Amino acid sequence: MGSAVTTGTRANVVVGPGQTQDPNAATSRPRPRLTQSDSLYVLGPVIFLSVWEIVGRLRVLGNGMFPSFTETIAALMNWMFGVGQISNVYANTWLQHVGVSSFRILVGFTIGAFLGVVLGALVGRFMPVSKLLDPLINALRPISVTAWVPIALLLFGTGDQPAFFLTALATFFPVYVNTVDGVHYADESYMRAARMLGASERQVLFRVVLPAAMPSIFTGLKVAMAISWTTVVIVEALGAKSGVGYVLMDTYNQFLFSYVIAAMITIGLLGAGCNYLIGLAGKPVLKWVNLKGKKK
Repeated sequence: MGSAVTTGTRANVVVGPGQTQDPNAATSRPRPRLTQSDSLYVLGPVIFLSVWEIVGRLRVLGNGMFPSFTETIAALMNWMFGVGQISNVYANTWLQHVGVSSFRILVGFTIGAFLGVVLGALVGRFMPVSKLLDPLINALRPISVTAWVPIALLLFGTGDQPAFFLTALATFFPVYVNTVDGVHYADESYMRAARMLGASERQVLFRVVLPAAMPSIFTGLKVAMAISWTTVVIVEALGAKSGVGYVLMDTYNQFLFSYVIAAMITIGLLGAGCNYLIGLAGKPVLKWVNLKGKKK
């Protein structure tokens, strides 16, 4: 049986005849080392940005109007902070337009996600509701959101209302489909066990079926968020006077292509940020899901 021997300020643990072990050795972990393959994470973007810079400076694309990477960053800095030599009406207005677009996304996404989860749960769980609603929803689902733009502008005019409507529409379908699938694939044995314990159908739905469908629902939310950003940009480009999409289209009409790409970068970063927030919100909800062996 091992014993501890203390010498001065350092203690060694005897693990066998003539063997000692540093007590810190059990808790210390080897530092992760960067491998050659890890450098590819950096090498890919560096090559891409270098090629972009060279092509932009050589003026070989778009009749010489395609901007270089540094010109695009300069436009983005001017848009965000008003710095640099670029002079136009959008200097130092980035936060304003991002706030407008984010508000439209928040309202439309919330409405569409709520309706998608509620109707998806009802359709997936109750056959009469499925027969009533599912054929109609599946008939509307293949229609592109852009095809709804003229109708939205006709019904709501310009401004926030068509953006709310179209973003909610774009959000609804992927959330609805994933919710229906998640409810369908909920384990029947859990539902039978809940009924045997005296649970009502309402309790089975909210305490068994919906928690089991949450992984599928959050997948639908992530897909819907990407489509929502695409949709709101289209709406702003066609029927609004503010927002990132409006800036993108208006600067295109002014041949400010560095601003156009800066708006594209902004959309990508905002979409990625929203996707991250959805994943973050899903962690406590999905903490019961066993993710061992799966890539996070």
